[in-house]
Amino acid sequence: MVLSCVILLAGLLGFVTSASALEDVNLQAPGSSSVNSLIYRIGQERGFYKENGLNVLAILASSQAGIQGLVGGSFHFSGTSGVGTAAAMRGAPLKNVMVFDTRPLFWLYASKKIKSVQDLKGGKVVGISSLGANTDLITREVLLANRIDPRRDVVIQALGTGAIRLQALLGGGVDATILNPLESLVAKKAGFNEILFYGDYDLGIVSGGVIVTDRLLSEKQEFVRRFLRGTLSAFRWFSANEKDATALMAKTFKIANDDSLLVYRSTLKSLTTDGTIPLETQRKIIASHRESLKMDKEIAPEEIFDFSVLRSIK
Repeated sequence: MVLSCVILLAGLLGFVTSASALEDVNLQAPGSSSVNSLIYRIGQERGFYKENGLNVLAILASSQAGIQGLVGGSFHFSGTSGVGTAAAMRGAPLKNVMVFDTRPLFWLYASKKIKSVQDLKGGKVVGISSLGANTDLITREVLLANRIDPRRDVVIQALGTGAIRLQALLGGGVDATILNPLESLVAKKAGFNEILFYGDYDLGIVSGGVIVTDRLLSEKQEFVRRFLRGTLSAFRWFSANEKDATALMAKTFKIANDDSLLVYRSTLKSLTTDGTIPLETQRKIIASHRESLKMDKEIAPEEIFDFSVLRSIK
């Protein structure tokens, strides 16, 4: 059911190989214009997954559909950490096993008539991906930090992927929306206004990483280890190779090299060093989600995060 409503990124991102001896992996990818998706592409194209006997099929799905497909068995892994964390806190049998970033690399862009975040008051429409997703949680939090009630002062509207949100902004369907670095470049060049940068706020949210079911982690730990080993190799390659990574981003996302370099250097500021996060950060993420979900129940970090396999690789 879930797979019938997603789009294979094979033609767009070139993830799929024809090596029949390799074990296929169904991965729910965050989006074709996401730097997080590029990590997985690097793993495939540079042979890091092949070295581990895997062929990764990256499949584009919304955050909600991705987590549903993960729980239902349509996906082996998901790159949607925000919704996955929220689902785990509600009782879904999921774990964060790798984290790419420690602060959100997003911007809020608005129509040409809106000059500041305060201009959103009065019922302006603000686009996010889906309710409960990272884009929703952090947008509500930064609005509150700017004395804007997200329930009364604005209308939060779920639109879907970043590409859809960008088109909604460009076409006048929303007054403002959250955009990633690549989408922000398009909005900026089109004359739209940047009204805040999410990375300036201490939000306790991660947006990229690897989510897996408890069952797969328990029953096929070696399979999980091979996928994480390939992903970690790709993650390290991206972090350590500015010139080649920048060229790959420019080619993949069809942007100028100078723009690609800006995106790359901005991305490095948000990345973890090794795919794990400290216990204090884990607790902060849980606290942020508890507040957003209005949960009274105490939740231990080990119920949401499990970096044991990743640490065994290192």
